[in-house]
Amino acid sequence: MTHRRRRTCPRPAPPMNLPDDDDILSEILLRLPPLPSSLPRVSLVCKRWCRLVAAPHFRRSFRARHRKPPLIGFFDDFVGIFFRSVRDPPDLIPGKRFSPPLRDDKGGCGSDPDKWRIYSCRHGRVLLYSRTQKEILLWDPPTGDHCRVAVPPEFENEEKMIWNGAVLCAAAGDRSHVHGGFNSCPLKVAVVGVTSNHTQVFASIYSTETGNWSDLVSVTLPFEVHTVTHPGTLVGNILYWMPLGLGYGIVEFDLARPSLSVIEWPSGAKFKGNGCCRIVLTDDGSLGLAILSHHRLKMLERKVCSGGVAKWVLEKSHKLQKILGQRSWVEVILGYADDINVMLLWIDGTIYVLQLNSLQCTKLWKTNIICRNHPYATIYDSGLAKSGSFVLDGYVFLFCCCFSVLYCGITTIFYSRYMSMDS
Repeated sequence: MTHRRRRTCPRPAPPMNLPDDDDILSEILLRLPPLPSSLPRVSLVCKRWCRLVAAPHFRRSFRARHRKPPLIGFFDDFVGIFFRSVRDPPDLIPGKRFSPPLRDDKGGCGSDPDKWRIYSCRHGRVLLYSRTQKEILLWDPPTGDHCRVAVPPEFENEEKMIWNGAVLCAAAGDRSHVHGGFNSCPLKVAVVGVTSNHTQVFASIYSTETGNWSDLVSVTLPFEVHTVTHPGTLVGNILYWMPLGLGYGIVEFDLARPSLSVIEWPSGAKFKGNGCCRIVLTDDGSLGLAILSHHRLKMLERKVCSGGVAKWVLEKSHKLQKILGQRSWVEVILGYADDINVMLLWIDGTIYVLQLNSLQCTKLWKTNIICRNHPYATIYDSGLAKSGSFVLDGYVFLFCCCFSVLYCGITTIFYSRYMSMDS
């Protein structure tokens, strides 16, 4: 009598741990572009979606995924302080939406926009200074968060005058760092000025983490210096300014030490007017100069050769006619943003945005006003729709419906695969 061997069936695999529906939805929403309308639109769909995009961990993940911020617009302080968006609807932000919080308990000139000047826009923050109040204002435009800091009296008196400054994330030198919210990410503020005898430039750093100013450091320039009008350029952990006076030079402010030093101006680099030259980043993130001369854009780079000797070399030179697609007569540099390597140009009555890495040029609008502008770029993760900012119109409804269909489709596919594996 033969016995049949009982066929043993393999044990079924343990059930997979299904991710929570919120996890799937968050992964979808993280892929939205970091534009002003993206998350506010999503927050209007339902309470659940609003809760997801408003969560701190979602915002951190959103910033980590979109490391390079888009250009939102620019500030100018020609008449008061005015913001103008470079985006089209629905990402266009009204100027009043980004109005700086200048009101204080003291009243008077503390709330007068004409008494304040914008010194810097970087890492989503804006730095303003009031010589009358002797205060700096740190401001996050999307959220409205801000703080005021008094400047020590020895920085602004008969012997010294502050002319410029810079705001940056405290961990700006760490490339793996993700810039967070106003209260979660410590900031540094650097101020730079000129002595009354026009021979020295001085600087100091303020830390929001410690609440203290560093000791003043200074350096003597080989020419008579009057002012430091252009915003500083951040290269690694070093800020560079271009003092203006009866000569040319670059001031290097090492934030780690801190210390000041003077870099020799490249020989033969001449330009007409202070609106034709800016300290910029090169394609590989090194120190460079952008000069408009004879209807050409010249890019110089400071390279360190063998033996530790640094010298300036011409990296590239392009005709503006080739970049713009047309001839030009008058060219002025209005502003520059080192965190996105973008320059604002005024050319024959029209404002252009020039991406220095790709040399792609975008025409914005016509204007006869030539003034200093500060490009503003940020990862827009405010999350919640604010009153009067965005409206759930037909396009938004269609957008939300598409995402709902996509979400349901991915969920259905996932569950169908899981059930097939279980059977």
